[in-house]
Amino acid sequence: MISEASQLIMTAKKLKIYSHHDADGIASAAISVFVAKKLGLNYDVTIRNQLTESDLRGGDGVYWFNDLGSARANEMRNITGVITDHHNPSIMDTHIDMDGNNIYQFNPHLEGLDGSISQSGSTTTFLFSMNFLQEVVAASHIPVIGSVGDLHDKKYCRLVDADREVALLASNMKIIDIRQDIRYFGRSSKSISYMLRFGSDPRINAMYDNPAAVANFLESHGLERKKINSIRWIDLDEEQRTEILNSLKSLLEKEGGDPSRLVGEVYEITNEPSSSPIKDARDFSSLINATSRKGRPEVGIQLCLFQRGKVMEEALQLYSTHSESLRQASRLLDETEGREVGKVIYYDFGDSLENNITGTIATRIVTHRRLRGAHVVIVMANLDNNKKVSGRISNEFYEKIDLSLIMREAAKRVGGNGGGHRNAAGAVIPAGRVEEFINEVNGLLGA
Repeated sequence: MISEASQLIMTAKKLKIYSHHDADGIASAAISVFVAKKLGLNYDVTIRNQLTESDLRGGDGVYWFNDLGSARANEMRNITGVITDHHNPSIMDTHIDMDGNNIYQFNPHLEGLDGSISQSGSTTTFLFSMNFLQEVVAASHIPVIGSVGDLHDKKYCRLVDADREVALLASNMKIIDIRQDIRYFGRSSKSISYMLRFGSDPRINAMYDNPAAVANFLESHGLERKKINSIRWIDLDEEQRTEILNSLKSLLEKEGGDPSRLVGEVYEITNEPSSSPIKDARDFSSLINATSRKGRPEVGIQLCLFQRGKVMEEALQLYSTHSESLRQASRLLDETEGREVGKVIYYDFGDSLENNITGTIATRIVTHRRLRGAHVVIVMANLDNNKKVSGRISNEFYEKIDLSLIMREAAKRVGGNGGGHRNAAGAVIPAGRVEEFINEVNGLLGA
């Protein structure tokens, strides 16, 4: 099967690359572009939030679906190509040859692995590519960026299984430096005051979103107040980091938190200078995600493929614009009460929210708001005549339900489609069937 799938890619007269619009999807697309360029193939790239009906109907050329495709493989017709994905598949076969298709599917779920933890979409794309293009090892930093962008290091405070094997390969190649350090977002891209103010895993209540408390804390550790909004965590020496980490652990212990989650594996791009805002792989993933959300995914792909200079300048500008969109969304969220129906809390923002950040807002709600009991949080925004839906689960539901299956079935019952992962999933449903959809989700939850 691997040989046949590899031949499809290597001999393609026209390679049509389709990828998801998040960081893992952009990383996957970058790997595919790396492969296509090395093989001298004629190719084009399409980045999607959701595959369209036209995408599913096929056409000329060889299709390569990255970080998407598996959830809707049952709807594909007359397609020749390859799926390298990690979302729950709608068809549990490695070769899909019905309905005029000739599709080879590579997905960790087919091997009994949890695609939401063990193997990202970009790792799947990378491992498949390694079978016929050994040179792709030079891009082994890219699946690490994609994996942490999809939070695959969250559960165990490090990457595991196939994701980890790729990270170790990149480390052995001196492309990635694996080290133990603070796990908060912004080690290389944000000021230390910002990083501590919004660090949420683990959350230190005394400092969370409390700039005065953060400033006092840092000042007590010898940092000048006028510098804490410019100096970054990675600018500190090892002695300073250790001293601050010990104090943070003490604060967590006093609050009854889990200090063991404060430090874990972090992944740095070896050839990036220490001054770079993408030295840290998580910061890198955040930047390429922003380029895609603001409609310029090619900038993120170019960044993955070693381009800097003007590409970096444009990426940072897109990140700034995306950050402003998120700030506006946060203000909107503060003014909006979710509607609780059974075990679902849902927010329908209509046209007030950009439909490509519904997942980000849903994640913010479950991460930063104190939800009582087991809930599914659903955030919706208008998408043409439909609703774009993103769902996340509260901690009490963690590993107790499979949200991807629930979203897929609930969406199907109201004339839409859905899928994703156990703990994070999405759907597109007809705009007029929101209440039916929410009721279907509750029914599937047993509420």
